[in-house]
Amino acid sequence: MFRLLLVFLLLTTNQFAQAADPAQNTDTESQYYVSDEIGVIMRSGPTNRYRVTGRLVAGTPIEVLASDTANESSQVRTADGDEGWIQSQYVTDQPTVRALYAELQTEHEALKQELAQTKQQVADKQNVITLNDQLQQQVSELQNESDTLRQQNELLKGRFHKDVFYAGAFVLLVGMLISWVLSRFSMKRRQRSGWR
Repeated sequence: MFRLLLVFLLLTTNQFAQAADPAQNTDTESQYYVSDEIGVIMRSGPTNRYRVTGRLVAGTPIEVLASDTANESSQVRTADGDEGWIQSQYVTDQPTVRALYAELQTEHEALKQELAQTKQQVADKQNVITLNDQLQQQVSELQNESDTLRQQNELLKGRFHKDVFYAGAFVLLVGMLISWVLSRFSMKRRQRSGWR
């Protein structure tokens, strides 16, 4: 809004500062506008005696075809091809506030869309960051679980080796005991039967 007010003040100051008649320049490549009035009457000739052929609203882009300095009128053509005469005081080579406002509105809409896209990108990046943090936490938990399982596996391996060793020693002792018992039993049998 401040920008729009600044443009309006610059345009108003610029119009008062212009000493020369803007319609005197009939260069067809320059772009002219109807000044900031409610509307300008377009006539079929350079004076008020000619009939009214139309009305131009402020900010209408026009092409200046000729200039009549005696009557302070300019012959103009609109973008639609309509031709006629208007008073030169209503011709300006500066875009009007209405035209600038329309441009600012277009720029504003473009900036709003860009802001929405940027917000969406930031939200998407934030979602990715959050997901990445969650995945890193899960990886850390899985790593801890894996370390715990590895330690338990090492303990179970150690216990298994001990159990196998003890089981082997026990079997060996039992085997030796059975062998000794059998040998004693066999000796007693021989002694009874008279074998030596």
